[in-house]
Amino acid sequence: MNTLSRRLLSGAGAVGAAAATMLYVAAPASAATEIYSVSTYRSGDYAASAGSEAFYTDDDSFHICDNSTDGAGVVGYWKVGSSGTVHSKYNGNGFNTCVPSDEDFAESATLYIRVCLRDDGTVVSATCSGWKTAYADGVA
Repeated sequence: MNTLSRRLLSGAGAVGAAAATMLYVAAPASAATEIYSVSTYRSGDYAASAGSEAFYTDDDSFHICDNSTDGAGVVGYWKVGSSGTVHSKYNGNGFNTCVPSDEDFAESATLYIRVCLRDDGTVVSATCSGWKTAYADGVA
């Protein structure tokens, strides 16, 4: 084999090896967004899912949404840890609206979320969802 052929094959081999190496280099991890959600229960004249709350792990935000024309508002609740302080956000803006609440949690935080309807200033406890566990990093 002449010198030129050997050099070309050697160069092609180096390029092939570099390409193969690039295929096996791991890309940086990117966490997928997890969405945890709860909805209100049906009670009396209030429809099921008249209110909802969603927690988005990518930006630690809550969205409290009014899904019904019943005239009631929606209260979203959350706490960090099972015995943590309960925080809330009210949406009294009417049907088909959501109110965001931007927070900042440690990635290791375990949250609990709950949603209820509030009518004429009173929480309608029979409509409240149960407490749902959510993880700030999206991993159980």
